Formats: sequence, structure tokens, C-alpha cells
Amino acid sequence: MSYRQILYHIVFATKYRHATIPEEHCDALYKYIWNVIKNKRSVLYRINGVENHIHILTDIHPSIFFS
Repeated sequence: MSYRQILYHIVFATKYRHATIPEEHCDALYKYIWNVIKNKRSVLYRINGVENHIHILTDIHPSIFFS
């Protein structure tokens, strides 16, 4: 049996860092991102942000690969 845990700190920024994420839409956006992560069999530890970027702390399942 093997054990692995790799935490990823992912930052998404808006184009040119313009303030385009209104505060009233943040909850819906975070829930959408959480559902995408959950559907990929991964774990979301924290998500937060401001009007021009979002921080995500997650453990991505080993079946997900980056190209």
C-alpha cells in the first residue's frame, strides 16, 4: 500500500487583473468550482479570493493529469 498527498495552491487571475468578479457572485462561483473539483474525485480544502483573483488549495486525485 502506498500513500500520497500533494497539495496544490492554484491561483486564477482575471485578464489584466481587472476587478471583474463582483462580491455578490463569489459564493456561486466558489460552489461551482467546488463541484468541478469534487466531480474529479479531488478534495477542496480552501477557496477564497477578491475581485481580481481566486486562490484554491486542493489535493488533486492521481487520475488527473496535466499536459
